Amino acid sequence: MKIIVLSITHALQLLEDPADTEDLQTSKAQLRAILEAEFAKESVGAIFEECSFTKESIAAELARAHDPKVPWHNICMTEDERKAAGIYDALRNRPSRPDDNMEYTIEERIPEDEVREEYFVEQILTEEDVDGDVLVLVGDMHAGPVANRLRARRHNVEVRGELVPIKRWTDCRILEVPQPPED
Repeated sequence: MKIIVLSITHALQLLEDPADTEDLQTSKAQLRAILEAEFAKESVGAIFEECSFTKESIAAELARAHDPKVPWHNICMTEDERKAAGIYDALRNRPSRPDDNMEYTIEERIPEDEVREEYFVEQILTEEDVDGDVLVLVGDMHAGPVANRLRARRHNVEVRGELVPIKRWTDCRILEVPQPPED
């Protein structure tokens, strides 16, 4: 079994909407094409997605329409689960700042993200008898850490990040290694 982690934004994963910008429409078409290509291989055994509880996603629609249907699971923590885990307030008050051009918000990774990522991995690994590859769709901030946690448990993981070329998050806990002085 291979696990393919798709890095997404939450606007990108939702079903197409006439109000979507041209760039978002293009990105959604790319996501749909990637998912359809995976389905065409007839190797997708399950989909796990960090997704809205109230809005339909492209992956959920395709999983339901596939013959045979592919199991689709929403791995997003509910509000009550976040409160029980003691991370609700920190997530609601996540530090952020505008980008240099004031076009979008850069969110800061916080320790509570690790709690969510462990939850995502637990949800993925509790599904038994998956016959085939597993597709995992999570927000860009979580793709690498989720992949690393799965690899640490000895799973074969591929990360696809081409759908999110602009990183809208940062991790101040990652120290930048200074360039060595020139001789």
